[in-house]
Amino acid sequence: MSKTSVFVLILAFVVSAAPRGGAAGFLARFRGRDAAGSAMFPETGDVPTLKKTTKVLSYRGETFQKHYGRAGNRYLQYGMQNMLSAEYEYGDAGGMLTIEIATMESPTSAAGIFHYHRGAILRNAGRQVDVGAEGVIDVERDGRNLYFYKSNIFVKVIYSGREPVPDLAAVARAVDAKMGGRKEERPDGFRYIEVPGVNAATVELTPGFTFNMTFLPPAVWASAPGGGSTASDLFIIGRRSYKEAAQLYRDYSSYLRLSGENFTEFSRGRQKFTQAVDPQQGRVIFSAYKNALIIAARPDGYEKGEALIQAVMRRIDSLDGDRRR
Repeated sequence: MSKTSVFVLILAFVVSAAPRGGAAGFLARFRGRDAAGSAMFPETGDVPTLKKTTKVLSYRGETFQKHYGRAGNRYLQYGMQNMLSAEYEYGDAGGMLTIEIATMESPTSAAGIFHYHRGAILRNAGRQVDVGAEGVIDVERDGRNLYFYKSNIFVKVIYSGREPVPDLAAVARAVDAKMGGRKEERPDGFRYIEVPGVNAATVELTPGFTFNMTFLPPAVWASAPGGGSTASDLFIIGRRSYKEAAQLYRDYSSYLRLSGENFTEFSRGRQKFTQAVDPQQGRVIFSAYKNALIIAARPDGYEKGEALIQAVMRRIDSLDGDRRR
């Protein structure tokens, strides 16, 4: 009998022998849950002074838009599928606490809505919290808001009671533990884009397809004054493999060859670059390097755009020793 057959038999025995609901719990420890569920919410007593006061409510479609109004449009742009919410009393003052758990369409979408909150809502002034893939607490509002994500789940913990504000990190960790799965890193593009010439305060993830092109997945992007002006941007699409990044390079090159102007391909050593005028973006220069497609858009000159791309390449090389392959 093969090793694979033995593993399948063992897994089948564990699942069949587990009590009702136990099989899901067993598997969740390995793969995590990919959809928000009521079991992710802490119960009364899971965290000291935490008391659940409502049932878990579900919002999607029209009910979500009525609940959130225009503020919910950003969630929808990032591919939210549904949101669950529950309220609690928390802390010695008995203030109201709300937990919202949103299912996003992908881990990239969850990272995107998280970084939107960290940048646009907290203005990058939050304090990092060790929970999920990334977590941040709102220090400008005395720690009343905490956001984190893991896999394709995005979580908000909001306290609206009197001071002193209780420890929201303890609540976030309780939710994180119930989500299951292993801790995951943020998308590689967030680390790759940390180069000179980029305005770090503007780093976000595009809501939807890059340049609104269905063949270009969401990208980590930022304003890049190093490209010569405040209109210059840098986009990085990190992929799971070198092969996928190379395919994106070919796809974007084919599009510009047909629809763009001044299309030119050239090489620096073994590295291939393409430059053109995109009908929507203007001047662009881009290259695929290892597992990333790197695009400099609207630089003052192709040379400045190429310098930004080269800086990202050096950054990727510097991280090769510690990033996942």
